[in-house]
This record gives sequence, structure tokens and C-alpha cells, in this order.
Amino acid sequence: MIFTLVAPPEGALLLSAVADVDGFYHSRLDTYPLDRLGYPNPRGYGKHYLQDTYSMAYSARHPLEMVRVGGRRYNKTYTGATSRDGGRTWRRFRNFPEEKIPLRVAVSATDPNKFLVTFSEEQPLQTQDGGASWQEVQGLPNGFKGPWNWAQPLAADGVNGDRFYYYRDRTVYRSQDGGLSFAPVYDSLPAAQRYILKTMPEVEGEVWVSLETGGLHRSEDGGETFNPIATVERSDLFSFGKPPDQSNIPALYLYGRLTDRREGIFLSLDLGETWRNIDDPTRPIGSLANSMDASKQHFGLVFMGTNGRGIYYQLIPPDP
Repeated sequence: MIFTLVAPPEGALLLSAVADVDGFYHSRLDTYPLDRLGYPNPRGYGKHYLQDTYSMAYSARHPLEMVRVGGRRYNKTYTGATSRDGGRTWRRFRNFPEEKIPLRVAVSATDPNKFLVTFSEEQPLQTQDGGASWQEVQGLPNGFKGPWNWAQPLAADGVNGDRFYYYRDRTVYRSQDGGLSFAPVYDSLPAAQRYILKTMPEVEGEVWVSLETGGLHRSEDGGETFNPIATVERSDLFSFGKPPDQSNIPALYLYGRLTDRREGIFLSLDLGETWRNIDDPTRPIGSLANSMDASKQHFGLVFMGTNGRGIYYQLIPPDP
């Protein structure tokens, strides 16, 4: 069962956050990953494993600097770890409230030691020293009940290291002080059971929110206003990937339904104005997809994590 997928702009081709077996460092498409994400030794079971990894993120300006959170359900202890080499090796947080279930993590775009963690039915915490000390975040509701939830409500701005964003109950919240405090900036989005908030790489203030039958919504002003993507009727998952050659517009991938009634996996090269169906009918994913990320290193490569059926990928050749 895949909790989340991370495809960074350098280093690993993909990192997977997985239930029961911690997660994996994927360096190739054509071989099974051998490198587990344990710390400090990435092989074998034991105290160096989280059992579950619930969330993983990297710093936009320092993409080899990563953070992940998770825990061991068998003894109800939870923690997290940082990596300075793109996920090959990990160091456990020096300090953490091990009785709380951490759900999601987001890392400052400019300072890898500054990150924010949300918790199951409790208040988020923020650290400015890589997990050595923590402060309670002000202005956000308690986190959803976890860990069996695939919502992604939290993200760091793609450029501004002091900005973070959060979605809950139709409302987008924004922090301008590195995640120490948040305030609502927009409260008129549709409601959804599974909601996904992401920021666009390398663009300050660009925030997108996916809301199932509520569609896909875009903000270009740091969450203060949103506009629906008119071509999308239902958005279950979405992701940004590397642009094609001679373009600086990120590739946009969607798992959902368009207003022309087409359903499946789609690619847009113009931020949702037009779409290309990239489904492979020989490898149907069905309704079990729960996470998605696209490569920032290779145009046309997108990954789908499922609820028990592993990880699918599609590598799309460029148009002739």
C-alpha cells in the first residue's frame, strides 16, 4: 500500500512511502528496488525501520535534503528522519513526540532544517533545527484521523521559503512566517473527502487544489483567489512534471474525468486547457490509485501508487 510518491528533480528517480515495509529508493524503472529507506542501515528489519512511512518531502532549492515521517503500529511509536543525500541514508529526529501519529510533512523551499508536520486529530508542529526542537503551530485545525487517509492538505511554496499552505473544509490557509502561524486566505472552495493541495515547482505563489467531484482549482496569488480548470469535471489525483523541450510550462498530469466525459489518466502541456489521454489499456489501474507524482528529471514519466497493487508508471514518448 503506497502512502505517497516523491519524484525529485535530482537524485533518485522515485522514492516511495509504503505501509508495512517502510519505503524504497528507486533508481531504475526496469528492476525491483533493493534499497529500503531504513536508517542508518537500509537493509533488514529492526529498530531502524518505521514500518510505515506516511509522508515524505524535499526542499525545493535543496532537493537532496529530505524529510519523512511515519511509525511502527505494532508498538504505537512514531517518529521521522532527515536525509542529506536524496534518501539513500537517513538520520532519526533527535526529538519527537513519539505517541502522536504524524501524517504529512512539508519542507521550506530554502531552508531544509525548517519543516512542518501535521498529526492525527492534533495540532501541527514546526521545527527550525531539523527536528531537534518543536513549536506548536498557530491557526490551523487539528489534523484528520490517520493514518489510513490519502488526503494531501499541506505543501510548501515552490520558491518562498517562509510560505506554507494548507487546505481543510473548503478553506485554504497560508503561513508567511515559516509555518509558525497560519491564517485563512480563501474559504469558498468545494468540499471533498480526498483533497490534494500542491504548489507548482519554481513558481512563487502558484497553488493548486484537487477536490474530487469539486474539480481542480488554480491560484496564482498565493491562495487569495482560485479559478476552476474548466476542462476538468472530476480530479482524483494530479501532479506536475518536467516540461517538454523548448517549454518552461510544467507538464500537468490528471487522474480523473474531463468535462467531455472522458475518464482516465491525462497529460496537459498548457495547464489544463487541452488534454491528451495517456492511459495504457493493457495495464488498467482501476479505482485503487491513491497517490501520483511525475518525474522532474524526465518529461513524460508519471508514477501512480495503488492501494495494494504496487506502483505503476507510464513513460510517454515525445510527439514527433
